Amino acid sequence: MEGCPKTINSRGIVKISFLKGVLIVLVLVGLAVISESVAAKGVPQRFNRSSIISERIARAEGAVPKYSLPTKKYQLATPSEIVSVASKNVNVIGKNDVMQKKKIDGITVDTCNPGKQTPQNETAIAVNPNDANNLVAGVNDYRLYVPSENRYDSGGGVYLSTDGGKQWSVSYLPGLVTAYTDSPGAYEAAADPVIAAGPSNVFWYANIAFNRSDDANAIAVSRSADGGETWATNFVIQTAATDGKTLFNDKEWIAADPNDQNVAYVTWTQFNYDADGAYISSLIVYSKTTDGGLSWIEPQPVTQQLYNQGSVVFVDTSGNVHVVWETFVESDSVNAVAYAVKTSGSETFADTQILATINDVPDPFSWAKFRTNSYPAFVTDGINLHVVWSDWNGSDADIVYIRSTDGGVSWSSTETIDGGESDQFFPWVGANNGKVFVSYMDHRGEKKSHYHISIVASGDGGASWSDPVKISTKYSAPSRGNKSDYPNCTAGFIGDYTGIAVGVDGVAHPFWTDIRKGNSPGGKGSHYDQDPYTVRVTIP
Repeated sequence: MEGCPKTINSRGIVKISFLKGVLIVLVLVGLAVISESVAAKGVPQRFNRSSIISERIARAEGAVPKYSLPTKKYQLATPSEIVSVASKNVNVIGKNDVMQKKKIDGITVDTCNPGKQTPQNETAIAVNPNDANNLVAGVNDYRLYVPSENRYDSGGGVYLSTDGGKQWSVSYLPGLVTAYTDSPGAYEAAADPVIAAGPSNVFWYANIAFNRSDDANAIAVSRSADGGETWATNFVIQTAATDGKTLFNDKEWIAADPNDQNVAYVTWTQFNYDADGAYISSLIVYSKTTDGGLSWIEPQPVTQQLYNQGSVVFVDTSGNVHVVWETFVESDSVNAVAYAVKTSGSETFADTQILATINDVPDPFSWAKFRTNSYPAFVTDGINLHVVWSDWNGSDADIVYIRSTDGGVSWSSTETIDGGESDQFFPWVGANNGKVFVSYMDHRGEKKSHYHISIVASGDGGASWSDPVKISTKYSAPSRGNKSDYPNCTAGFIGDYTGIAVGVDGVAHPFWTDIRKGNSPGGKGSHYDQDPYTVRVTIP
């Protein structure tokens, strides 16, 4: 919720503090949309759940303060550049998708759409900094049948393009999930795919890995040293089933050191519970590798604040590590964009700073059944830092933006870069050489529970922005994509984020979950299926 903090220093930030004793119940649901109500006094506005945890924080009537709208108007972006869509929409999985069998060995399968294609969602993408044609993308890819669950489940789907996104090869990460028989791993499922590109043709791919049959969970990192052709998987942290009752590792992000192919950082949320299952805290922590992912340091705190989720980490060219996430400011009863930096050579992060307050969007929107959130998206382009999120203006959701041009020392005021009618949501941001692109889902002009993909761009480092441009050629219809009531196969899950990456050539590659008519084998028919899509976008 956006609202003015009580005390703001000269840099427009406040330090945050929390009162202890807030009662919250989080329910581990394995990608399902399930919540449990508890009466509590003074509980904070909830954080939207991740792909694995339902983080609905129920409260007694009147327990949550009424959040105020911003006391100042947003600045309005100045339209400048013209966005050019440089290619056709590309279905990244295409004919590589598989049909879900109605029965296997005579047993009826718990499947999303019997006899239809499997879904793919939660899209991430990165571009080789030395080769603009070399792209690696990742999704929750449900093409794997898991006998222990009797369902198709998500694994580390990895997609590779060597021609700038025109054609893609499709596979899975090795050593991650049990159902990938070519190279099985220890866990039943994986989720929250994120990708970073480093020097010397190195790509990093992080997931959370977990079992639905017990509480075992992990942070997994796969590394490729040949541009995404081959991969090796290691684990940052592995929590056994017995310990998983009190600790769940969630919503990770990974950053590549631009100066060292063997160095990477992972941040994530540690959800902590007591022995009775009562929620204690959700802390942002980090780990680091210096040997190409073979080993990782013990998790270290990014912040001391208690209630956090949705961290994104990047390393700038000077070796400074920047982290942005959503936090709850107890003293002001608001959700906010939090920021912390670890300077090169230091092993600890500086004090957490508040960059802006957040008016969380409704979850779900009145016109939709799928879940939403307002977690900030973040990217650094050299010394410039760019942050976007979807913010509720009192009647609909807008895409808002802040930036720093001095490495995080000072920040701009909040600016609306798309405040069109209806809702704009799930934005992501990419930048390179002063060109910044923000892509997002857009309900504007659509009927029922439909959305399309729009983009805005800046050619001057975020000082001015283009008008929004629709880049998807057909609308997506989540309510028609998966009609079964099986958890996570309904329209209630299309992912918690989208992706975009920008190459050294200035070409942007938005990457999103698309549910359009004709997503069936051969691209014909009336079937609506979740598929990952992309397109090439430029600023002329």
